Amino acid sequence: MEQNLPGTQTSPPPKLRDLSARYGQNQPDSPNLSHDEEDLIPPIGRKHPFFVLLASLGTAALYAELIFFAATYYGNSLSLGLNIAAIVAIFLVTFGAVYASYTLPHHYYRSRFHRYSPIIFLVMEWTVAVVLLLAATALTFVVGIFMVDGQLGAVSELLRSLALYAIVAIILFHGLVVYVRYVRYLYEREMHQSYKIVSFAGVLSVIVLVLTLYLLQFDLGRMGGSGANQGWLALHLSIRDVGLLALTLYGFIW
Repeated sequence: MEQNLPGTQTSPPPKLRDLSARYGQNQPDSPNLSHDEEDLIPPIGRKHPFFVLLASLGTAALYAELIFFAATYYGNSLSLGLNIAAIVAIFLVTFGAVYASYTLPHHYYRSRFHRYSPIIFLVMEWTVAVVLLLAATALTFVVGIFMVDGQLGAVSELLRSLALYAIVAIILFHGLVVYVRYVRYLYEREMHQSYKIVSFAGVLSVIVLVLTLYLLQFDLGRMGGSGANQGWLALHLSIRDVGLLALTLYGFIW
């Protein structure tokens, strides 16, 4: 048996750090908290509704413009009314899917926030957003195939452009949203390290700049051709490049 020696005192056990607030377990069911206080990571749709609206409109416009270009440049056997209806439907469906990708995941996972660490919670929301965006892109691609009567060159154009749009929406915009929301969470709790935040933002800016210059060079090369309807192709590429640049700059400024 162990016995305490005379004159010695047993020290109290060290206190454990309360990490409940860090991992989203700070009184998740407390009725005294307001709606904003319950959301340790508030939804982007409530904090920045104009950003969500503009990003959704811009992305939907790019998708609809691509379908309009493919149908007019490559031609199809559909009636004018059906072409217009398909283009309008793609715009509305894409807008709804992109808008939902910013707002729906938070409502879906909010009640389970206490089960995850903040970064895992944000990644889970990002995953739902990716599924919604990929579904909208796949639907646009299928409709586009019918809009060009399955012509191989047109289908290839649709696939390249839709892949680019999906990557921009998923990685650049939604990735930026996840980054900003997590950094905001760290700042509020003084858990951030400024040099890491600045370094990551700098590296990301350089990568986006290099990719932008590469894509612009590729599109400028296509504009200089002498094929049929070359002016229409050049106009489409100009609209695409200007639209993507404007959305990217707006995202970084935001």
